[in-house]
Amino acid sequence: MARPRIFVADDNPAFLRELASLLAAEFDVVATATDGRSALDLIRRYKPDLVVLDLAMPVLNGIEVTRELAMSSSSPPVVICSVETDPEVVEAARKAGAAAYVFKIRVQKELVLALKSALQGKPFVSPSSIQ
Repeated sequence: MARPRIFVADDNPAFLRELASLLAAEFDVVATATDGRSALDLIRRYKPDLVVLDLAMPVLNGIEVTRELAMSSSSPPVVICSVETDPEVVEAARKAGAAAYVFKIRVQKELVLALKSALQGKPFVSPSSIQ
């Protein structure tokens, strides 16, 4: 079976490399970006199976990119990965169309699990947040 194709965006280049490296064990990382506008353009170009977005990126933030993607019927599942743990922000991401929300502090333990849940159409939020 083919490995799922994934796109990753984060405004911190070092963390972006870390994420891509972590995910490369189970996914094909097709492209990365450090801002929301580039992310949106590359997602539309590469049509990945899954998308991981940082919440706080320049130009367009993760929620804005998620909203834009949700307007298309062929939008891939989006997982927001952020340091922000405020339940209202988590809920805003969900309302924008995010399939999952993972706190960066828990990324090593939860990101792959969240991505697999998103592929199955199941929502995922880091357990310490309010759902």
